[in-house]
Amino acid sequence: MRTYLMMMAMLLCMQPVNLYAVTLQEVMQTSIKQHPMMQMAEKSIESARGNLTEKSSYAYNPELSLEPQRRRLNGGGTSNDYYITLSQGVELGGKRKLREQSAQAMLNAASQDRETTQQRLIIEAARAYITLYFAEKRYDLRRQQSNTLDKVSHAVARQLQLGESSQLDANLAQSAFTSALNATTIAQQFLTKSKQRYLMALGKASNAKLLSDLELPKLLLDWQPPKNAYEVALQSRPDFLVLKSQLNHSHAQADLASAMRIPDVTVNAMIAREAGEQLVLLGLTIPFPVLNSHQGAYRAALAEKERVKMGMDWSKQQLHYEVQSALDNHQHAIQALSHMIQSNMQKNAKDTITLAQKSYQAGELDLEALVIHINQGLDAQITALEMIKQAWLARIRLAEVLGHPNYILKGSQ
Repeated sequence: MRTYLMMMAMLLCMQPVNLYAVTLQEVMQTSIKQHPMMQMAEKSIESARGNLTEKSSYAYNPELSLEPQRRRLNGGGTSNDYYITLSQGVELGGKRKLREQSAQAMLNAASQDRETTQQRLIIEAARAYITLYFAEKRYDLRRQQSNTLDKVSHAVARQLQLGESSQLDANLAQSAFTSALNATTIAQQFLTKSKQRYLMALGKASNAKLLSDLELPKLLLDWQPPKNAYEVALQSRPDFLVLKSQLNHSHAQADLASAMRIPDVTVNAMIAREAGEQLVLLGLTIPFPVLNSHQGAYRAALAEKERVKMGMDWSKQQLHYEVQSALDNHQHAIQALSHMIQSNMQKNAKDTITLAQKSYQAGELDLEALVIHINQGLDAQITALEMIKQAWLARIRLAEVLGHPNYILKGSQ
């Protein structure tokens, strides 16, 4: 019976065979193809282009007014008169150029926002891939653990019926199986959530191929981030280029609000026939900003410009913290992974189960000690997987903060 239990426990060390593998690089490339978020970003650019076309046009169209009139004369008779007026508004203060500058800044912001969306999708896809990969590994270990302890529990129950085991051992085996089954259920729930997040990151509702076995490259421990990490992030992050475009837009809006305080004029040219006489008139309409001088709009534009500038300064300050935090987390995660590899933690965890089986077979361990060593061996394997996962997530976070998704694969093989 002990030989049977040992063979069952060794199943914990078995790994499934990959029939089809989806690589991390494939997922990162797939995430930006036909994703709804990228399509929406393209529509934003199209909208900004249309807005630029509109704002670059002249504000006023010429207006033609025709007024026919039939007049009864005091001396008798009638006169067919008419008045034809052509009016044209004239913008003053360079408003058209300022509107165009503002619209161009918004187009630049939309283009950079597309790059931001693309980088965010790549990062989210990589993070979802890593999470799903290790969720599957964790679930496999938990499922193997619960299956093995279930067989152990049934074997002890049969021994109890034959009088070869005690009720205490049967209770222990059943309790161990129940705990393992609960852990398996939790792992399965997390795996389901990870699959949903993975498909959402790729913009897919369901795809059997995308949910095939995942193939993770080896993370290189000797890869080093750039020394001038802050400068790299400041120059590479498209969201900061978006902020810069928004700042240019706020400056143009403030200048436009200032120009709006200068009233536009209207040039009028009229030819008419009145009482048999021909008339030619040339006029100029000048509004007086008495009831509305647009001072409120100007103050609002100035405040918005200052708000955007303060937001950009604060974002730069936050970037210092983000870069340093990402560098520290990456360094600590890689160091922990390196120590784990040097200590052969995964191999030792698997050997623990095998040694426990041999000791139990030799009568050196009782059932309680056997269950403890099986659980400890599985927990050690899960801990090793978690350390590898955290190293990958730290690498992904560093690539995200520095604005270089290529760093994710640059330090792997």
